[in-house]
Parts: sequence; structure tokens; C-alpha cells
Amino acid sequence: MASMARVSTASEWPLRPLAAVTDRIFLGLADARQRGGGEEREVAVLNVRDVNDGRVPPVETLATRTVPVAADVERYTVRANDVVITCRGTQLKVANITPPSEGALISANLIAIRAGAELLPAVLLAFLQSAEGQKALLQRGRSSTSSISLTPKAVSELSIPLPPLQVQKQIAELISSAAENYVSAIRAAEQRRAVAHAVAGGLLWGKLRSDQTERA
Repeated sequence: MASMARVSTASEWPLRPLAAVTDRIFLGLADARQRGGGEEREVAVLNVRDVNDGRVPPVETLATRTVPVAADVERYTVRANDVVITCRGTQLKVANITPPSEGALISANLIAIRAGAELLPAVLLAFLQSAEGQKALLQRGRSSTSSISLTPKAVSELSIPLPPLQVQKQIAELISSAAENYVSAIRAAEQRRAVAHAVAGGLLWGKLRSDQTERA
């Protein structure tokens, strides 16, 4: 127990600033940047409300925003394995971008972080979801109120432990397995709830009898 406490408060791996081990740290598209004359088009935008339980929905289910056709939206577009965090609001959220969510733009209330060659994306996610990482993020917030106020520069100055690649791969396997188990558990719970509601509805409207549900 003592050794676990020691590891949780000090890293045995070298600490590196995020700026040194990431390819990009960027803020989302602000409303002011979407205005302009001429031809326009719709783009899918990932908002804070879409980030739940460390996950984001597929790009085709996201709300859209109108931008000029000539607008440079690529600079606000997330790729698979990017990690997004809330930079404004009252709740700190962290999620990774999976292939179904790739290609969405992020709103100005989100910051995206893209891991570099030395850092596996799963390790970046694990750090930002850890108690130490969350504490460091909140300490970087500059708001005088309880709300979050983070900038890409403040995020880039965070120090992250950089384990050897072999250890990073172990972390990635753990994160991947945990995510798969979580999704499976949620899906099973949703299926059980759907069955329960269907049976309850059948009993309510007399389409099922209690003896039928007992036999089932």
C-alpha cells in the first residue's frame, strides 16, 4: 500500500511537457470564425454536451454548423486517437476520438491534443483521466470563479510521465480492454432495460399475463 501511494505522488519516469511530446494542441472553432459572405456548407461539430463518460458519438449524429466554403476548417478537425478536453464551463471532461468520430470539428469550448511519436494516445488519455492529470488541468485554469478556463498554451505546459514504450503498450492494452468492457456492460444493461420495459408495457396493456412472464 505504501509503494502505491509513493507512485501516485511522484513519477519514476522522466517528466516531459506536453508541448514536447505532442504534435498539436489546438482550440476549437469559435462562432465568430464561421461568419462570412459567399457560398456556405454544413459541417459536423463536436460540443461539450456530446462528451459523456469518456466517449463521443459518431460524426453523422453530431449537430452541424454553417461555415463559408472557403473556410479553413481542417485546423479545427479532430482525427482518430486525438484526445479532447473541455476548456470552458463548470465540468472537466476528457474523451478520446475513435474512428467513427473522426472528421468532426470541435467547438471553442474544447481543446484537442494529438500525441506525437514518443507518446501513445492511450497513455495521453490515461494521464488526462487520472486524478493527477485532472488536478493539474484544473490548476492551470485561470478563472477566478469555479468555472474552467484553459488555453492551449496552459495545457502544453503540463508535465506528463513518459514511460518506456513497452510500458506504454501495457497501459494502452489496459485502457483498450477497459473501454471494451465498459461498452459491453452498457450495451447489456440497455438490452436488459429494453426487455424489462417491453414486458412491463405488455402487462400494463394486457398483452401479457404474469404467468407468461414467469415462464419466460
